[in-house]
Order: sequence, then structure tokens, then C-alpha cells
Amino acid sequence: MELTQLRYFITIAETQSFTEAARRLHVSQPALSYQIKHLESELGAVLFHRTSRQVSLTVDGKAFLPLAQGVLRKADEAAHFMAERLGVERGEVTMGAVPSVGNQVIPRILSSFRRNFPGVRVHVTVAGSRELEDLVLDGDVDFAIVSAPSTSDALEVTHLLVEELVVVAPPGHELGSRHSISFLELQKYEWILPDKSFTLTSQILQACERAGFEPDVAFETGSLESVLSFVQNDLGIGILPRLALSAHPQGELVVLPLQEPLTRDLNLIRARDRYTSVAAKALLVHTRTTMLSSFPPGGQPTGRVT
Repeated sequence: MELTQLRYFITIAETQSFTEAARRLHVSQPALSYQIKHLESELGAVLFHRTSRQVSLTVDGKAFLPLAQGVLRKADEAAHFMAERLGVERGEVTMGAVPSVGNQVIPRILSSFRRNFPGVRVHVTVAGSRELEDLVLDGDVDFAIVSAPSTSDALEVTHLLVEELVVVAPPGHELGSRHSISFLELQKYEWILPDKSFTLTSQILQACERAGFEPDVAFETGSLESVLSFVQNDLGIGILPRLALSAHPQGELVVLPLQEPLTRDLNLIRARDRYTSVAAKALLVHTRTTMLSSFPPGGQPTGRVT
């Protein structure tokens, strides 16, 4: 007895027609009839009354139908279970993150994830929030960690944490003697900003506008790492998320909190109606759990550089 024969039998019972069953199963009618005859021979029972106008189940056929359905259901469950298991063990996932998270946090997340799922291949896309949102909606990225609040109903958004933005200055800078600084005091310094594709830049410029000044921007750069490099080389000051500083040992930079706290939300986004593989779900849950357990709820990341 084969699963294929059981599937054929169930389909004929549902349609009450060899012709319609053959069409649904994409097999020829003679091949379908041949398999049913073999099944009946193996069972030693006639399963269908056949006339020129109608096909119906015999008494034995009616008794056998729920048994066949049960066997097929169990087989499908077993196949689904193994597909999920192999999906986690051998899957492929693409995740995205804004630079401060992608460069500093994601390696830690993937290190622990890989210990549990060594066969899953993970691709990481580091980009700005707007680009990541488009990539998630287009299906090019399974999920992403972004800093910009999304307004798209097509996205499922999970809040992860509130990240503090701090002032960074080069070693030996006059701000090194301060414990904090007001935003207005920053207007006398030259600034290094990420380029305007970063939502962080928009947030900083809006804060400057609220404080009543336009910053003296000496350089715009294409990454948060380059902002740090420019600051370290005494080309200006910057404002960056604390996570972007976690790889820099104490003393490499002057880091000051703002007296008027400036923060940004980090959110995990995925497309609501797009299929998420088992491997992607496993990494998504692991990422969310790690982020929420590593940082205090509603607070700032641990491991500050001060």
C-alpha cells in the first residue's frame, strides 16, 4: 500500500468521479484506475461501485475512508515536521539593521544563534532605516532592525529599546572636562554628520532647529564609523548612538550625555503578509529575545563608553 494510492482513493471519494479526480491529480484516468485496482487487490475489498453515470463508495470503502484520511494526515504532519526541522537546520536568512546595530550588536546575536543553528546561513544587510523598510516590503530582507518609526500598515513593528544619543569629541578636546552639555552650547563647534540618507541626521538637524541654531557642518560622511574616524582625527564633533561606540575603548573619545536627552527608538520590522521561513522565524525570535534581555526595558544599552 502506497501513500499515492491512498491520496488517489480519497480524491475519488471526494469527487465521486474518476475523470474529475484524474484532472485534479494531474494523472491519466487509466493510470488512476490501475492504482485503485492494485489497492483493492491488496486490501481484498472492493472500494467503489462503478456505473457509467456514478461512482460511489461501497460499505468497505466507507469504512476504509477515515482510516486512509488518518494515515495521509499523519504522513503530511510528519513531512511538515521534518520540513520545519530541516528548515531551521539548513535554512537561509537575510536580516537587516541600521549601522550602529549591524556593526556592533548583530555579531553578538549571530554568535549565540550559530551555536544553536550552525547550518543556517545568514546574510546581513546594513543600511539606513528607509532603505531597510523598502527591502523588507519588497521581500529582499526577511526582517530588519530600524530606528525610524514606520507608518506602513504592511509592516509588523515590534519595539525593542530606547537608545541614547551622545556627543562625541576627539581625545584631548576641551569638552573632556565636562560631565554633560546643553544642545545650545554645541553651536560653536564644527560638526561631522552622517549624510542626509540617515534618519539620524534628520533627527539631529531637527534638534538643532528646536534649539534655535543651524549647525556648522564641516563634513558629511557615508557611515557612522567614518563619523567616528573624522572625530578621532580632530575634524569636528558628532552626535551618535551609544551602540556605535561600544567597540571603542574608554579614552579614545570624549563622550558626553546631553542635558536635554536625545534618544531614538529601535524597532524590529517584518512584512505582515509575506511568508517567513522557519529559519527566519528562529533568527527573528532569537534577535528579539537577545535585544530585550541584553538591554534594560525602555532604557539605554549596557556597556557604555564614558
